[in-house]
Amino acid sequence: MILYVVRYHPALSETFVRDELRGLHRAGVAVELAAFDARDAVDVEPVEAPVHGQPHRWGWLGALPTLVVEWLRRPARVSPRILWLAALARRATRVHIHFAGEAAEWARAACARSGVPYSVTVHAVDLYKPRPALTAVLQDAAAVVAMTAFNQALVAERHGVVARLVRFGLALDTIPRADPARSRRVIAVGRNVPKKGLDLVAALAPRLGDTAEIVLVSDALPAPGVTVLGLRPHAEVLRELAAAAVFVLPCRRAPDGDMDGLPVALVEAMAAGLPVITTTVSGLPELVDDEVGWLVPPDELGALEAAVRMAMADPEARARKGAAGRERVRARGYDLSRLVAEMREVLGVGRG
Repeated sequence: MILYVVRYHPALSETFVRDELRGLHRAGVAVELAAFDARDAVDVEPVEAPVHGQPHRWGWLGALPTLVVEWLRRPARVSPRILWLAALARRATRVHIHFAGEAAEWARAACARSGVPYSVTVHAVDLYKPRPALTAVLQDAAAVVAMTAFNQALVAERHGVVARLVRFGLALDTIPRADPARSRRVIAVGRNVPKKGLDLVAALAPRLGDTAEIVLVSDALPAPGVTVLGLRPHAEVLRELAAAAVFVLPCRRAPDGDMDGLPVALVEAMAAGLPVITTTVSGLPELVDDEVGWLVPPDELGALEAAVRMAMADPEARARKGAAGRERVRARGYDLSRLVAEMREVLGVGRG
């Protein structure tokens, strides 16, 4: 059995974790998920594999026999959550963690206790806003996975670790197709955190007037001239993308150093056939160029407005770039079957 570990489940925006688990499970790999907390009340798709949530408050009473047995194996002063995770890890041949942050530190301690090797997939906040133990977490891992070449190079340069490049995979055949030439909707998808640049998208509304309809699928606050739909289930997000003309996400490096790697929503927008407008930070130029959209400098509202105006003034360009983006996503292998095959190799799981 492979035990996946995450900080939060359910977590609405972490579709890549759910797709990966579901894909492995459907491929016949024995996989389970352990999570320390839940984050979102909005319904998310089931991972289908067994899910273990860390007990909280009085829930620890029910877990007490397991904790005692685990503690007796190696008596020591240790957190109950480490004992809980170590007991789960003993049933596994590998532990795999998404995000090399706090959860990875707990998993590293649990694996050291249980003797089970772990691997880790790095993303964004865990690398760009690192915790002090990041280098140790990466260097002690049996394998490190990076989803962009930018992150792969960063891990080697800063931490002396050779990471394997494994791009995330989408269930491409389930993504509804957009018709960008027939829409006036400029859409952005993401949590309302500084690195997404959603404040710049909202600032476009008074500048663009009737040129476009601005829609945010986000927990952003209401803004004049902007339709804010809130956080939505994944299927609804895909339907909103299919109704749009162009996808906009002006990513930036936040004041605390955090920035996006390659947002899944942007790749889903391309897979739907939307042209995309984004910035030159981190791994974005690996996938986006002028054949599939527009790249602008981060935090330059004027350049962002110019790109949106250019897109909205040319329906044929939107259709052409959107079609090219859809083809690029497929050609670059952002599909679930390829991800499952590569993660089998990372995890040391042969084909059954």
